[in-house]
Amino acid sequence: MSAREDRWISTLSFLLFWASSIPTCGSARLLQELSPQEYFRSLQPGRASLAYFSHRVSPGGQPFLEQIEDSAQALQDYGISVVKVNCPKEDVSRYCGKDNALRKAYLFRGNVLIREFPTDALFDVNSIVANVLFALLFNEVKYVETLTDLQNIENALKGRSDMVFAYVPATGTAEHRAVMEAAFVYGTVHQFVLTTEATLLKDTGNDEPDVSSAQLLFCHCQQATDLAQPCRRTAMGQALTMLNIHRHLKLMGAPLVTEVAEDPEKVSTVHLQLGLPLVFILSQKETYEADRRTAEFVAWQVLGKAGVALLSRDHVDLNILLRSNVALKTPDEVRCWISLLYNSYFPICISHNDSMIWAWQHKEEEEEEDEDEKENNNQDIQDDQVVEAVSRDKKRELPLEQILVLTEETFHSALLETARTVVLFYASLEAAKMIKGLEHLSYEERLRELGTQGVLLSRVNCWDWPGVCTQENVTQFPTIKIYEKGERSVIYNGMWGTEELTTFIMLSQVSCPLKLATIDEAEGYLRGEFPSELSSYHHASVLGVFSTATSE
Repeated sequence: MSAREDRWISTLSFLLFWASSIPTCGSARLLQELSPQEYFRSLQPGRASLAYFSHRVSPGGQPFLEQIEDSAQALQDYGISVVKVNCPKEDVSRYCGKDNALRKAYLFRGNVLIREFPTDALFDVNSIVANVLFALLFNEVKYVETLTDLQNIENALKGRSDMVFAYVPATGTAEHRAVMEAAFVYGTVHQFVLTTEATLLKDTGNDEPDVSSAQLLFCHCQQATDLAQPCRRTAMGQALTMLNIHRHLKLMGAPLVTEVAEDPEKVSTVHLQLGLPLVFILSQKETYEADRRTAEFVAWQVLGKAGVALLSRDHVDLNILLRSNVALKTPDEVRCWISLLYNSYFPICISHNDSMIWAWQHKEEEEEEDEDEKENNNQDIQDDQVVEAVSRDKKRELPLEQILVLTEETFHSALLETARTVVLFYASLEAAKMIKGLEHLSYEERLRELGTQGVLLSRVNCWDWPGVCTQENVTQFPTIKIYEKGERSVIYNGMWGTEELTTFIMLSQVSCPLKLATIDEAEGYLRGEFPSELSSYHHASVLGVFSTATSE
């Protein structure tokens, strides 16, 4: 079965799962209405139920009752029934007393009361499901407030089990619900830990985390057998939803490195099924141990973003150049993807077939292609813009001496001396030369043009000055950041083309948003004539019209 078919089936399974949770028209009403006697007789050992006792529903209690009814379907999926208990007027017992009417809901397991909830804590379906599951999973989901508490749990799990650590800014939110639903499903496999303490999130080692957003870390404690050895942590980069958590845990449960001995075109892994790329590292018997260590190192760097497979040359008959040793396979397309650089490698893209690209050539094995090879690859080169640029300009020396070299001592002072500074962060000079935007024919013209606009072009070699790159939060190479007066910085995420990069630099000089004071300015802006310095650069325009009474 192909990777695309596997991915389609996986997606269909998710859709069927969520479709099964959608109530259909005409289905039976899930919120039961019982008398107190009927309710307590219906309780079964081990089965959970959420009950709301009321003499009658006042207008103020109607919204709460609607939310309770809406949550019945979601809670039923976890074996929890939802009941509205109609109390007789003369009943003044514990649950039907006037002081409790319309103010509390009760969670039972069998006939044992687990938790009382104030109705204002159950304000919507997410808060109801999150709080109910949190109460039922109290022993499975540990709540922590300090770093010491978290470390004690980690130490107890080392060598035994992995941990899922989640931070939510507040309980009762959609993210809290997603974590609780995941704990209900995976709680027997992983230890779940929850916190709402922003200070604890910062203490875990994340650099300036966004405490306004929920975050999830997978802690690999099962591999840490030494108490002094910290658990590796892999952050989930997506929003905290049940599907994303399921996807992340599925990736964390996959083998770190998959060893394959078949045609790469036939290989299908969980990464490909979930739409992620798979990196193949070629190996042979003589270098197996070193190749395995390299594969594991790469796998840890891309964990959660891509898979890694070790492909043996000895067991697969592949028509691959001996100097090629790394390949990338994606579910739908071919893409040259370079995120890791080693001292013994420099990145290069070579078209191989319809779904593979081989990259990272050994420096010492570099040699000239023979004439037959050039003829065979000529059409492939013409079909790929990036490959064509690399092939055309690989023998040319680009005027990189005109770009100011920054060091740890000169970086911050250079940013303060110029109104706008463009910094190229790279991990080797060879990597910088591979950028298509640095084409020889137009680069000197762009240098002169940008220089007249008060823009300083500079570069930092992160191999020589890793401290600067770490401080500037540069995690992949090459990266371009634009600094304004040494303060605000913007990362360039566009195409690596001369025109695209120049346009972005010029657009970044204009205030955003740009305030227009007259109708003539607004019309000129829409025609692309205002401001005048941008009239020659193609860009999308968005105009917002506000009244003078609108707040800032």
